[in-house]
Amino acid sequence: MNIAIIGMGKTGHSLACALIDKNFSVTVWDRDKDKLSVIEKNGIDATGAIEGHYSVKVEPDIKKAIANADYITVNTLAGGHRDIANLIKGSLSNGQKILIFNGNWGIMEFKDILQDEIEKKDIVLIETSGMHLMTDLPEVGHPHIKKIKKSLGISIYPKRHQETTFKELLEIFPQFFLLKSPIYTSMDASNPILHAPIALGLFSKIEGGQDNFFYREGATPSIVRFIEKIDKERIDVMRSLDSEGTTCLQIINKAWGKDSSDLYEAIHLNYDLSRGPKSIEYRFITEDVPFGIVPIVKLGRLFNVETPYSELLVSMYSALMDRSFMDLGPSFLKESVLSLN
Repeated sequence: MNIAIIGMGKTGHSLACALIDKNFSVTVWDRDKDKLSVIEKNGIDATGAIEGHYSVKVEPDIKKAIANADYITVNTLAGGHRDIANLIKGSLSNGQKILIFNGNWGIMEFKDILQDEIEKKDIVLIETSGMHLMTDLPEVGHPHIKKIKKSLGISIYPKRHQETTFKELLEIFPQFFLLKSPIYTSMDASNPILHAPIALGLFSKIEGGQDNFFYREGATPSIVRFIEKIDKERIDVMRSLDSEGTTCLQIINKAWGKDSSDLYEAIHLNYDLSRGPKSIEYRFITEDVPFGIVPIVKLGRLFNVETPYSELLVSMYSALMDRSFMDLGPSFLKESVLSLN
């Protein structure tokens, strides 16, 4: 099986190693040609949960990178999904499958851009509810893979491809389990609900470039209570879409195979040693606010659900960073959202 990896950040690095370990043929692409040159010259040296030296096939032309791929994995920040969809539009082959890691409405955005190509070429879109590998990338070519999740939810579009695609995916990612729709993979995720409030509590430290243990220092009892309020709003919005949400606590317990009794305990048990960002221009804010928290607010307004704590969080970030986060992230039409179910 041939797999193209689009985006060689820490997820792309660790994914390449995991797939090569399973004897899949891997081709990688990234916008940064200097990064690709380093990887092509030196390969990837992984440490941690996956260890070893990996020689990687590099292709600087994205259309050539995807040409013979059975699966195209997209590993960019959520803000890059539309750009990638536009770059590959018109160049897809019949029956190709696009797997978007950490979906964040990726299926909806790829669907909007690819449009008729999905039907004409029988393209399958898949998105995950998070990352299956926790990885640090101190420098290009040197990922440190800290943990591999025991389970991770995915959704598949169009639904007629669910059964056959899911069966095939289990051979690649045995920890995947199937969720009902992209509503679940885009909304029933813990990362934005955890990251954005904790980063707000540590904002001055992050802005000052100080080293920090993100969860140990930031997930204080008060911040965790704030997280739980936003989590409840997320679940209320999901119910308005005829979807049953999973609490943050349940998501974490399932991902790591634990049985913590409360959210504070679960966070500190599973993430205590994770270091945080040293810049406010980091995905915990620049991705998780517009693609994780803002959708709660926008969908709440669209489906008449009150979301005061989520709105407060977005307003705080907009004020602190002098940008309108409400204008960023995906746009929603009621019909388009309901069609995802």
